[in-house]
Amino acid sequence: MSENSVSTSQHQTRNGPKRRLIILLLCLSMVILACRLRATAPASNPPASAPAFLPTPAVTDRSPTPTVTAASPTLSESLTPHTSQIGDPVVNYSNIEFTADSRYMVWFEMTDRRRNGIVWHCGVNPETGELIPADGKGFRAFESTVFGRANPGLDTNGAYYVGMNQAGKLLFVRPTSPTSAEIRELTTPPDLTRRAIYPTILPNQSSGFVFWIKNEAVPGGGSNPANNWFELQYIALDNPAQVIPIERQKRPERGFAPLDSAFARWMKNKPALTYGFEDENGIVQVRMLDLTQPDPTPIAVTSDPGDKIDPYSWFFNGQEILLPGMEAEARTHVYVRTPGEAQFRLVETILPPASALAHPALAQSNEPIVFNGHAYTAYQINEGGSSFWDVTFARPGEIWLSTLFETPQQQWLLTDSLTAKAEPEPYVGNRRVWVFYNVIEGNHPLTAIWHLYRADTPIR
Repeated sequence: MSENSVSTSQHQTRNGPKRRLIILLLCLSMVILACRLRATAPASNPPASAPAFLPTPAVTDRSPTPTVTAASPTLSESLTPHTSQIGDPVVNYSNIEFTADSRYMVWFEMTDRRRNGIVWHCGVNPETGELIPADGKGFRAFESTVFGRANPGLDTNGAYYVGMNQAGKLLFVRPTSPTSAEIRELTTPPDLTRRAIYPTILPNQSSGFVFWIKNEAVPGGGSNPANNWFELQYIALDNPAQVIPIERQKRPERGFAPLDSAFARWMKNKPALTYGFEDENGIVQVRMLDLTQPDPTPIAVTSDPGDKIDPYSWFFNGQEILLPGMEAEARTHVYVRTPGEAQFRLVETILPPASALAHPALAQSNEPIVFNGHAYTAYQINEGGSSFWDVTFARPGEIWLSTLFETPQQQWLLTDSLTAKAEPEPYVGNRRVWVFYNVIEGNHPLTAIWHLYRADTPIR
């Protein structure tokens, strides 16, 4: 050992106790200061990405919905994805929808590249989830186009669907079995510039309403440059000759009008229509037209930051619920409004906890499920891309299932992450729930083959 080493060692030995005392006093001072700061500082808000949840699934208008911050959503390990191809593998199963009474599947078979096709319905076995007949071609209702295809409604007399034939006339179809139906032509003036035709789901009312989007000049989608504006219109089914305009919006230079991006929908179980509009800050918010009011007028029902995408509205347990995707991200917000509240308020955030996609994006097509008193939603996300069409219909995707209003939130991945997927549609059977969806073979939705698949879920 060198002399310098000995000298240094002795110096450290003599000063060691003193140095340790100084360090101890400094640590004690920092602890006291931290405690004072914590005691006087206001409680911080959770970060914007922190999910919040309702404490129980049973909420009524007498017990306002509280917001509680919870931990990150849980990816359940209890389900290994199991999917099956359904129907005929060479048939185009576009826009499948199940009636709200779970008796029928209504769908559109696109038969050529000019967007023409056939509206069909079939039965569904509530025990097995199998189609009746197996290829879904139970009753050939009418020839239509991709823009006039039918969507189902419900009233006290049962399920029905409304669509537009190739002459622009609205047809009302009431299924009587998987292979039969009663059809009547509505007295609404024909108009081929209509698209997105949707009736109400009102199980406790004897009649309902139908809305659509009218293009200014020519048939087509929401980005067709031949149209400068688009208008929401509706009819009452007990007076279908009178067309009632709701709101007209200009086509933006890029993308979609807000009523297309925050897509218009009837609230399930209530005659109220939600749709998008752009606020003074350029944010896509949601308006509502409530036909239960004595003088119905559209009013803004959201005002928080973030563009709303494809919001699904739903009346459940005495509350209005809104499920939009947010900002074209893989994020869904769950909003609730109770009687007397002017605005929807955020109570829960849904983010897929473990996506295998490199850049998951565009949460959309939320479809709520109620089974044994618990609520869920199924939704799709896809790999990020260059446009809505590219992401939604041409990129690999995943179908997810999430609990609603429960702590901890649980999610299940229902599919692989390899193929392009779209349009998750839950089917509630007698003892279990399945989610049907499309696997899209091709790079463009109008020329691709839309295969039909069914995913098992843990809901039973």
